[in-house]
Amino acid sequence: MRITPAYVVSVAALLFILNGCSGKAAAQKGFGLSNLKGTYAGIFSGKANTGSRLIPLLGTGIFIADGAGNLSGHETYTFGTTACEAAIKGTYSINPDGTGTDSVTFTPATSGCIGGSYTQSLAIGSSGDLVLLSNTNGDQINEEWHLQ
Repeated sequence: MRITPAYVVSVAALLFILNGCSGKAAAQKGFGLSNLKGTYAGIFSGKANTGSRLIPLLGTGIFIADGAGNLSGHETYTFGTTACEAAIKGTYSINPDGTGTDSVTFTPATSGCIGGSYTQSLAIGSSGDLVLLSNTNGDQINEEWHLQ
């Protein structure tokens, strides 16, 4: 028997139909605050909005989520050409579909570095082992956290 590409596609389509698949991935339900719990290693990069211009920013950090909506940790980052360190403190919320938001205040421990606050949208992946974040306050910064 000669197997042609059309044969393979036909068999795959038949199996797909027989398995009752719709081709759409169903969003996992039932996420909550406890899905974001533990110590995460993070990396971030983008541009910070200073009000008059966007300045390159990149860094790493340790982010600790308590499973009850509170964040703490510290970041090491480069703001323009200045090396900075800051403590962070904030809160987060999680929706049943695994999306959410956080609000963070960062206090620099290094002179010449800016401090302030930011908000982010977030999405939980791998049952909480991965968190993807994007700033929503005018900064153009993306983050990725990995559970340690």
